[in-house]
Amino acid sequence: MTVVRVLGTIGKTVIALGLIILLFGIFQLWGTGVIEARAQQDLDDDFSDLLEASSAWEPAPPPPVAAVPTGTPDPTATPEPIETPRSADDPDPSPPSPSPTPTAEPAGEPQPPPTPHPEWLAMLYRDQGSAIARIQIPRIGLDKTVVEGVRVGDLRKGPGHYPATAMLGQEGNAAIAGHRTTYGAPFGDIDELLPGDEMIITTIQGEFIYKVLEQGEGYGHLIVPPTAVEVLDQDFPVHPNRLTLTACHPKGSARQRIIVVGELVGEPAPTYPRPGQQQQSAIQLADENVDEVESSNQTITPTPAPEPTAEATTATPEPEPADETATSTPEPEPTDEATTPTPASTPTADPTPETEEEDEEEETAAAAAASPTADSFGEGLDGDSDGLIPAVLWGLAAMAIWFSALFAGHRWKKLPAYALSTVPFLIVLFMAFWHIDRVLPSY
Repeated sequence: MTVVRVLGTIGKTVIALGLIILLFGIFQLWGTGVIEARAQQDLDDDFSDLLEASSAWEPAPPPPVAAVPTGTPDPTATPEPIETPRSADDPDPSPPSPSPTPTAEPAGEPQPPPTPHPEWLAMLYRDQGSAIARIQIPRIGLDKTVVEGVRVGDLRKGPGHYPATAMLGQEGNAAIAGHRTTYGAPFGDIDELLPGDEMIITTIQGEFIYKVLEQGEGYGHLIVPPTAVEVLDQDFPVHPNRLTLTACHPKGSARQRIIVVGELVGEPAPTYPRPGQQQQSAIQLADENVDEVESSNQTITPTPAPEPTAEATTATPEPEPADETATSTPEPEPTDEATTPTPASTPTADPTPETEEEDEEEETAAAAAASPTADSFGEGLDGDSDGLIPAVLWGLAAMAIWFSALFAGHRWKKLPAYALSTVPFLIVLFMAFWHIDRVLPSY
């Protein structure tokens, strides 16, 4: 009887674990889709309100290029001589005087775009988790609202924009990440895209069309390892204004990454610095200048040049040439007065090597802060290890409710005990699944 009880307990435990695994699969395939659909409804409303509100603060278009009036003399052009009438008795006529000739109408200098209102900039560069754009791909029937960020919580709402890449529609490489199996699978069929297919992006700056680029043998995608983050770089010499889509590959796995690249059709939108970016750079420059002056203990005052003395002018007479037919003039011999350095030629104290290294480190840090680069595909695709401890705690809580229900069933009635513990168990189990999905690489 003891063996039968042990085997029965083991069998029940295996069945329970199997049911929990089945529930986790249902949660990932269908439950996450319900979560994403509800989030997309809120994002759609948010983005519609954003488009309407941004129109009131939309910056004016840049002023037209001013053209130089026709007929303005060109200083680089060779003037044509104009003959003046002269009499036959004039033996030495003066040369003809030049007269300016009209030149072609040159193009004026392009004017920079006007600085937008801070309220409009705040709508363009929003916080992570907020709606910033809409992506539409007709071939695969995709129509989703894009959020800012590629964290786990961001990609649970829909496709996410990499904050370290260019803004959508602007100059550079704008990148978006999305799931292929879970949370609505917005990028589930991007492997079906072909070269030339359109990807439409809508932001508060307008609508932009990207066309899928060929990746060899007629494919519109390429497969890379999870470490190939160079696809998010910003310095591509060919097709510099592009849109890069990233997702896990194959479906149901995070072993590789699938990449789709599109080229912007037409001109990009004006690029504006993020709020606070210029001010931060200016403050750093000011601090560096102050540190330089304090470390070198120099006063920035002009040094007057010394007046020449009589000795210096008389001590170095010009030598007479030895031979009148010589083609080169010998150099005068240096004297003691001439070789003595004057106060104006005294070198100033150079900054120490330590100061130079500190300045270089500060400049490097400032450049990195001004233009961040992506070092991974984001925790939304790679998995977030910070969710491990909450996942374990919620899992232990679910086990505690489970064993409490079994104990209460043996001591009391089974049906009432199981009925009372079902709802709390499912809630706690859902939270455990939520954090387990956060830890695992998302696909």
